[in-house]
Amino acid sequence: MELYIYDHCPFCTRARMIFGLKKMNYSEIILDNHDEKTPISMIGKKSLPILKLKDNHYIGESLDIVTYIDSLSGDQSLTKNRNIEIENWIINIEQTIYELAIPRWAFSDFNEFNEITSRMYFINKKQSAIGDFVEKLNTSPAKIDLIIKELEVLNNIISLESFENRTNFWSYTDILLFPILRSLSIVKGIVWPKNVQSWMEKMSEQCGIALHNDIAL
Repeated sequence: MELYIYDHCPFCTRARMIFGLKKMNYSEIILDNHDEKTPISMIGKKSLPILKLKDNHYIGESLDIVTYIDSLSGDQSLTKNRNIEIENWIINIEQTIYELAIPRWAFSDFNEFNEITSRMYFINKKQSAIGDFVEKLNTSPAKIDLIIKELEVLNNIISLESFENRTNFWSYTDILLFPILRSLSIVKGIVWPKNVQSWMEKMSEQCGIALHNDIAL
């Protein structure tokens, strides 16, 4: 199986997680961000992740990929109950997180931006969607202050109970939360509460996907 992704993309992170959590082998292909032809030829639109199966069948939605991979062996890993409180927290804060992360992704050295054409494609497309990047960066301090307060809320919700021993069962809430926090890890100045940081780092280790603290802007 081949999984087509962008490294920065939180939806791609969802799909990558299930392979890592289940310790399944796959081929990971990072597309140039300006490459429209490849994904359109597969699923009819420019959208990643895309999972290519052996029979040239394609799955193009992140949670569909997660569900498919989790069901392959017949031994499902996503058996833990979903946490609706955490999922509501994600819904309430994700737009602010993306407004912080997207301009920083644009100026970071991800492989999908190796070509200047790819970087400019991303910048032009995302600026038309969320507004001028310079303005977004200039308003970061107020958004970071808001995020820090919201992380304290999450810190009181998130449970580390039995996490150390949780190596073969997770929930869809885990699949939704980690990519959001990974997106936020590219933002310099975030103060991570203890429970949230511990959960995020342990999940990073378990699914084998690095955070972006080292390249935070």
